[in-house]
Amino acid sequence: MILVTAARVIGTAARSLKRNIWLTLATVSVLILTLVSANMLLALNVLGKVALSAVRAKVDVSVYFTPETEENRVQTVKIFLLSLPEVKDVEYVSAARALERFSDLHKNDDDVLASLGELEGNPLGATLIVKARSLDAYPRIMSALEQPSYASVIEAKNFDDRRSVIERIETVSHRIENGGIAVSLLFLFIALLIVLNTIRMSIYSRRDEIAIMRLVGASDGFIRAPFYVEALLWSLLAVVVAGAIVMPAAHFAQPFLQSFFGTSGADLAGFYRVNFLRVFGLQLGATAGLGLLATKIATSRYLKV
Repeated sequence: MILVTAARVIGTAARSLKRNIWLTLATVSVLILTLVSANMLLALNVLGKVALSAVRAKVDVSVYFTPETEENRVQTVKIFLLSLPEVKDVEYVSAARALERFSDLHKNDDDVLASLGELEGNPLGATLIVKARSLDAYPRIMSALEQPSYASVIEAKNFDDRRSVIERIETVSHRIENGGIAVSLLFLFIALLIVLNTIRMSIYSRRDEIAIMRLVGASDGFIRAPFYVEALLWSLLAVVVAGAIVMPAAHFAQPFLQSFFGTSGADLAGFYRVNFLRVFGLQLGATAGLGLLATKIATSRYLKV
């Protein structure tokens, strides 16, 4: 009996969708726009985090030692730095490796290479590349290296501070996020109004059918149920179409994103593959909730049973 009733409710909802096809298309279209805008906001948030991570990964302190400094002294400084709670990692670059990197960097500069050839021995000393756990820790690390026992063997320190770049990225990300939220809320409000109007029109178009159902003693729940099923079908259709738009778009954009960011971390398509059920499941739940709420309001206001 329950299955028969459910089949009748679904059949009634399907006929109503077909009868009001243009209103259905308008409602689903607005829901799709809402979901696409929400996914654009999500994608920008993911890419913003990738950009911040990429910039933060390039922030470091390079500690250059004098050419005369012995390796054991350099290792002593490295051990000291690793003992600091602010330090995340320390990379040791030998004098020979430093010279090799310098030569590769200036391989097209004949004057620099000629000057190196005229020098006796290696003019460069070893280098320590220090990465901190946070941006605020770098000044403290620089201060720790001012000790006389270390300052005598350190030729120079170079702090590559990209704080201004990070702050600009964070500012832009927040503005985009706020703008995206505003657009999504606007679409949600429009969708709510359209769903209300669509349910009202559906009630009006079925007024004779509803009157007959009342005469034969149909329950209030049976009369109202098809309208709720309609809302669920709109939501399901909107999420399916939005997913069919977003997933190919993410795959299409992937090569351009990796080229722009220069990192494999900008894997937007991979993010959607891994989080497919979570992302679109939440969107289905939110869209269905919106539709059911609008249906509840519309049936309470326009459907007198």
